[in-house]
Amino acid sequence: MTRDNDLSAERYDVSEEDIAYFNRLDLDEYERKHSMTPAEKRAVRKWVASGHSVYESPGSRYVCDLGMDFLSVWRTDHEIAAAIRGKTKEEAAAFIKEYCGYTDPTPEELARMDALRNTPVYVQRKYEKLCRQIFLLWDYLAEEGLLSDAKEYLDSHRDDEPPLDFSFILD
Repeated sequence: MTRDNDLSAERYDVSEEDIAYFNRLDLDEYERKHSMTPAEKRAVRKWVASGHSVYESPGSRYVCDLGMDFLSVWRTDHEIAAAIRGKTKEEAAAFIKEYCGYTDPTPEELARMDALRNTPVYVQRKYEKLCRQIFLLWDYLAEEGLLSDAKEYLDSHRDDEPPLDFSFILD
């Protein structure tokens, strides 16, 4: 095979026309699979005509839309906008929090977050490394079928002095 006949990815250019063509194919398939109101259909078609995929998210005005397609975001935003119309900013914010399932952190959670923010980075990194090592140890014990033995040992030696000097963690 000669280099001229090589159709590898680095030699193939995708034009805007190609992208528009595939986006249009996706739109046709999407319209066959999903029922939409005329307003929704116009919005989806306008989105695709502007160069986007029907499966691409425009970004929501109100919620985190990870994994949502255009129509899902559009419907969600219109539902929330209708629900908060005429509300004060505080009422609208409370509605959106409830809609998303957000709850304010408890005082204990706030204290924990504040402590984490004030913990030196090197201590955070050592903690993360230790957590990874403990996870790997427990994973090994699980793979070897020793979890119940390990838990039994820990329960029976809970009040014993640690067998190791852990001061190295803060070094």
